Amino acid sequence: MAPTAGGWHALHEGRFGEERWSSELLPALERMESSLAAQHDDSEHLCFLNPFLPADEQEVISRDYNLEVTCIPGAFHFELPSDVPRRFPIVDASDERHLFVHLYREERHELELRGPGEELAPFTLAEGSSLVVASALQVEEGDSVLDACATGVTSLVLAGAIFQRCQRGQALPQDLQGRLVCNEMVKAKASHLQQTLQSLLPWRLLDPQASLAGHGPRVVFTSVDMATPSNAAERLGPYDKILLGPPCTDDKALLRGAAGGLTRWSPSMPKVSGERQLKWLHNALWLLREGGTVVFFTRALSPDEGDHVIQRLFRRVEGVFDLKVLAVDELVSRLVPGLCCESTDWGAWIMPDKTSFGPMFFSRLQLLRRMHVGCESPSKFMQF
Repeated sequence: MAPTAGGWHALHEGRFGEERWSSELLPALERMESSLAAQHDDSEHLCFLNPFLPADEQEVISRDYNLEVTCIPGAFHFELPSDVPRRFPIVDASDERHLFVHLYREERHELELRGPGEELAPFTLAEGSSLVVASALQVEEGDSVLDACATGVTSLVLAGAIFQRCQRGQALPQDLQGRLVCNEMVKAKASHLQQTLQSLLPWRLLDPQASLAGHGPRVVFTSVDMATPSNAAERLGPYDKILLGPPCTDDKALLRGAAGGLTRWSPSMPKVSGERQLKWLHNALWLLREGGTVVFFTRALSPDEGDHVIQRLFRRVEGVFDLKVLAVDELVSRLVPGLCCESTDWGAWIMPDKTSFGPMFFSRLQLLRRMHVGCESPSKFMQF
């Protein structure tokens, strides 16, 4: 075993205990993804149906992919159709956690259900913990929401909640409220994100001409670094809800050999990553309305990229923001009955030795009150 790999194992063995790490958690992390080209049980991915798809088209997909309900709303276990022409081809698997499919398949027996120009990709194949954290933000119709590190999957979940009355092929409701801002820092990835969501969302949500009363498009794309104090995401705020999943040490991906695998890991990696996450989370608070909520999540196993980030945040903002940690386990048990969620000092874990998903740490924070100088002045943010 290489020295770096040995250090990685020792770190997590010390945290989780030798028995759990060696006998339960490590084997769970080592499970390889099933091949989507074969008829295997893919335990890591769920089929998340496009919420903007009409019920009759959802029924076609449900029948062809043998969908079975899971504890996660809108997500299903699936089987690939044995007849290849009945499958929707995967067009993007660049992120192994989220797989996106084409709008069409070779056998197009559902096309008569669609109006011209109204085609939507019918589903995504998503890692279940991403669906859970997006749902944990508790987005409602009319909310102004920032998906600060958008993946496409999280944005689809959030858009489905904000714009639940919007139907594909119909004009937007006259009284429609709310906005979703989807941010990706890397410009090439931001462009790709926009193309992906254009295939998943009704076009009227992205068209400024289809929105009412000069509000502009209901779904907006930005490409800003959340470490900068002033940016386009700020000008579109303040926000009722923010979902923040900053770059982190993806231990499962490292174990599987991604980006050089464990040979590139070092004990300083979680600490450096945690510093960046703290800065991003601190900046996110300035974008929240009073009473607003931010859900922070990472896929790292180290507490330096989990509990410690939240603990240090509270020390940093003392006298500036009055924050509250919102209960996670109770919310998840209500949203996702049957999902094993382990409480931590500042949030909760979804762990792959207890579920088919994860690892995922997440924490829900509410901004109760601003206490800094100038907070009593009218907001400089754009209102809509």
